[in-house]
Amino acid sequence: MINKLVQSETLADRAYKEIKKAIIRGDFLPGDPLPEEGLASMLGISRTPIRKAISKLAFDGLVSLENGKMARIAVISAEDFQQYINLRKVLEVFSAEEAAPLVTNEMIGHLEMLMTNQKKAIEEKDLYTYVELDSQFHLSIAEISKNGKLQDFIEQLHNQLTRYLVLSGTLSESAQEAHEEHLKIIEALKERNAKKAAEAVRFHIENVERRSKKNERTDEKIVNIINPTRDY
Repeated sequence: MINKLVQSETLADRAYKEIKKAIIRGDFLPGDPLPEEGLASMLGISRTPIRKAISKLAFDGLVSLENGKMARIAVISAEDFQQYINLRKVLEVFSAEEAAPLVTNEMIGHLEMLMTNQKKAIEEKDLYTYVELDSQFHLSIAEISKNGKLQDFIEQLHNQLTRYLVLSGTLSESAQEAHEEHLKIIEALKERNAKKAAEAVRFHIENVERRSKKNERTDEKIVNIINPTRDY
């Protein structure tokens, strides 16, 4: 599930990235415990960097921490998802509007490279790489806008939304459609047209919302998988 780490860089950062990958990929389900000792054993490191990594994951909203209790994977509900989508409609549309007049040919090339790699991930059915590239695409647009706080907020939204989409079975069925929408966003940015770029992003996010509801499993299964009640 999680690969052992080679001690070559900050172990807390490496642990954070590896555990975050497993959470977003759905290897851990909402409500699952995250025992420091077990994670340390899996990663081949001490508990100290694990503790730091878990604190950072809690800041991202991916892990729940309570005093005196073991950390657990944060629960995400359909209501949470809707709230995150509503925030994306505001923040990412604004991000595209801000980025359009600032984008350079080099930045366009970077976005196109991400989409080339994402297309390959779709063809190879490599869902995790697809997810990573999707996040990089949207964060790259925020980076062009030169608003660091906006980047931070969008990254946190993507962490939560991606986890919900993976658990609800939406991503694997809609990857190609989403990829084509990304290409339309790039075309709008090429024109340096802020209004068109904003509309392309809004169209994409509204379709993400539509697809999530279309592919959503029954209420009973959503409760069991995304908002579980378990005994540990």
